[in-house]
Formats: sequence, C-alpha cells, structure tokens
Amino acid sequence: MKNLGRLSETEMEVMEVIWEVAAPVTVAQLLDIFESKGWKTSTLSTILQRLIEKGFLTKSMSGKVNFYDPTLTLREYKKHETQTFLSRLYNGKAKNLIASLVDDAELSHDDIAELKEWFASKEGKK
Repeated sequence: MKNLGRLSETEMEVMEVIWEVAAPVTVAQLLDIFESKGWKTSTLSTILQRLIEKGFLTKSMSGKVNFYDPTLTLREYKKHETQTFLSRLYNGKAKNLIASLVDDAELSHDDIAELKEWFASKEGKK
C-alpha cells in the first residue's frame, strides 16, 4: 500500500464522512454536513488539501466545482494503520501485541477463550 501520512483527529473526522458518503463530495456538501462546526470554506479547503497531500484524496473538476474522492476505503485504511502500529511497536507481529496484552493482564480469561475460538475457526479446526 502507498505511504500515507498520519491523520489528525479533524482529518479523520472529515475522512469518515467522505467514506460514509461513498461518492465524490464537494466542499459545499461537506460544509452542510459540518455546519455545527462553523467552518469557513477556506478552513475546509485547507483540510481537504492536506488530505490530498497525505495521499487520502484526489481532486477532480467538473465545471467550476471540485470533487474530492478517497484513494482508499475505510477498511483499507484500518488495515494500513494496523500494520503501521504493529510494525512500529511490535516488530510487525500480532503475536507480540497479544503477548503484551496477556502479560499486562489486559485480557480476561473470557477474552482469551474467545480468541482461542476465533483462531480455531480461522484454522478450520472447530
């Protein structure tokens, strides 16, 4: 997957809306959705430009209107973020993350039992 920049909370909020709309969006549409925030066109345009620079959006024009389209799905983004997190903190291994959770008593016995069932179902052993 391409090298994506990190999303701020505000950028993530905007991307979640764009992913939910599931179609190219305009600044006007987003201003309506984020009306309660009181954002100006320039504020939203700046956020959208940062999202383009970070690789999350593309921009196309139809007439005088800009349309913004995501370059990946929410599911693809979550996968990318998970892999980045694992690589950065756990040497790219989910086992190391799970071991950390177990060692730090973050997982209950019920959690562990559920994970065992889940792994067994993934291996077709259930």
